[in-house]
Amino acid sequence: MVWVEFRNENNEAAGAVWIYFRSTPQYWIGYCADWLNLSTNLPSAVNKVWRFSYNQQTKNFKISCNDVLLVDTTLSDDVCTTWNNWRTYWERDVTKIYIDSKYDTASEQFCTGKC
Repeated sequence: MVWVEFRNENNEAAGAVWIYFRSTPQYWIGYCADWLNLSTNLPSAVNKVWRFSYNQQTKNFKISCNDVLLVDTTLSDDVCTTWNNWRTYWERDVTKIYIDSKYDTASEQFCTGKC
């Protein structure tokens, strides 16, 4: 599992994304929606570079793997159906990335910005 949480300067959750490697890989946009299926056409390379991006102004959220775009969605009340208060989280300014190795069993390293 890939487990990433975005946090603000007060260490409050400001969004999250989890990737669960089941027979059909799934993802969870934290504080927004239930688990959804990822494309089963994941890149075949053993080493995978995951990229998560979010534009706070447009609410556009993307997931890519090895430069293959897998998710491109705009967060809204129609998308974030399980969290009525999703804006409380996703409108916070992200200043920290939190990865808990207790849950994240797939990541070897991470970086922010241009890597």
